[in-house]
Amino acid sequence: MSHELTRRGFLTGAAATGALAAIGAVAGCAPANEKGNAEPQPSSSNEAAGSAENGGWSWDTPPAAVAKNDIAETVEADIVIVGAGISGVTAACRASELGATVAVVEKMAFPSSRGGHYAAYQSKAMTKAGMTNDPKDQIVADWLRFSGDRTKEELAWLFIDRSSEVMDWLDDLSGDDLNIIPIYTHYAGPQYYEHIGTHVIRGDFADNENKISAPVYFMWKKAEENGAAFYFDTPAEQLVKEGESVTGVIAKAADGYKKFVAKKAVVLATGDISGDVEMIEAYGDHLGLKPVVNAYTPAGANTGDGHKMGMWAGGRMQEYPVPTMIHLIRFCGLCFGFMYVNAEGKRFMNEDTWIQAKSIRILEQPGGEYAWSVFDANWPTDVAASIPLGGGQFWDDMSRTTEEWNPESATKVIEGALESGNAVKADTLEELARAMGVDEAAFLAEVEEYNELFAQKEDTRFHKRAELLTEIKEPPFYALKFGPSLLAMPGGLEINGELQVLDQNDDPIAGLYAVGNVSGGRYAVDYPVFINGNSHGSAMTWGYVAAENIVNE
Repeated sequence: MSHELTRRGFLTGAAATGALAAIGAVAGCAPANEKGNAEPQPSSSNEAAGSAENGGWSWDTPPAAVAKNDIAETVEADIVIVGAGISGVTAACRASELGATVAVVEKMAFPSSRGGHYAAYQSKAMTKAGMTNDPKDQIVADWLRFSGDRTKEELAWLFIDRSSEVMDWLDDLSGDDLNIIPIYTHYAGPQYYEHIGTHVIRGDFADNENKISAPVYFMWKKAEENGAAFYFDTPAEQLVKEGESVTGVIAKAADGYKKFVAKKAVVLATGDISGDVEMIEAYGDHLGLKPVVNAYTPAGANTGDGHKMGMWAGGRMQEYPVPTMIHLIRFCGLCFGFMYVNAEGKRFMNEDTWIQAKSIRILEQPGGEYAWSVFDANWPTDVAASIPLGGGQFWDDMSRTTEEWNPESATKVIEGALESGNAVKADTLEELARAMGVDEAAFLAEVEEYNELFAQKEDTRFHKRAELLTEIKEPPFYALKFGPSLLAMPGGLEINGELQVLDQNDDPIAGLYAVGNVSGGRYAVDYPVFINGNSHGSAMTWGYVAAENIVNE
């Protein structure tokens, strides 16, 4: 296969080959701990077994069908869900609540979750807190604009119109078990900006030994109470297709193959492709290969299994490259909006921008791993003044629940970074440069210029807003080391507004749905943080809506 082949031609060819097979792929989602921290995985940990260099992608040829004689057990359910991440567990909880029988097949040992932000449009928790979203049409317009108008508008409206219903449903369902808290953290820049609508969802469960995020843990247990059956350590290996309809899944457990017959539908909820370098090469724009650290977790999950499954069943991948979600979680995990210098001690960007732009600018620098945020003893006052003008993740408090920012959380982060070596502190700028390991003369010249720009109230170099320029003159001086990691690549199989997987003719494949990061059409170009946590919020919404669509069909 040649890289000269057009993307549309490649996608059509791969799916056309798979349309002849009635089988699918392994399923899985990626967990993290309650705070959303992930153990980093090297970007090169998964070799590209296929690609044009050796004659094709590894998934071009579907696996052989499992023989009937090898199937040790058959399980029937109205709905079979492949993957127990945020979207899959939401679908299981809602479908079982509506009276459907549900079987969830998951290749990992327990439900998966990562990150701590969940977006919704004007939840009752927001209304109670006195927070009001911007108009729906403005948010949808920004969503489309930030994605280069390459997203499906019907999916944007699905989130905007239904996400509050889903958040309120979870709020009512959980009672005192979950605390759903809207937060103020968002970036307020003049060109790219973020809307409020982000929630943190907290809950303490004594038997949550794997530190699954609170909402996922709660919905998992509630689904089980409703009769849903979860099959862990049971990777799906094949979709079952009868005629033009998907009717089930074959998975391999420790005691042999199990056939899961879906009387109504199969829902793919298998996560993204960030754990498969070959799929990033095939369907991404190669930006996903640039970060030194790939923070998907756990190893072996998020390998695009549902994407392959869907293509083998006749579906197609989204036409545009699957975008990257890159966050500044390496090293300190805090950068504010101060002067940034690269590994050589040189300023390289307008620091007044959103997290994806910052990540990409760092990737463009020598080494491409990290930058330093440099400031002086007046940082608490300077940050407080900057929050209404800038803010956002890694600048603001990640879960600020009051309108006024205070330095308590940031102080703890800085102190921890100093202890771990991800920040340095000195009484002179010369000492700071040496501690950073940068060229002292170059660094001192950058600081001198930055102070001059502050004095003249104009950044003639990168045109940062004058209100966000600060002096670096009062000791002690600080430098925080921060850098980008790949979190996810949220995109995949083409779906319609009903969340059904589409074939080459844009017709829905009977019995097959895709939700969360295995589904396409939500994002393009970059993952747009128009509301922090919109990936999780839409994953919950997709799972909830898919369950209702299937039960009520």
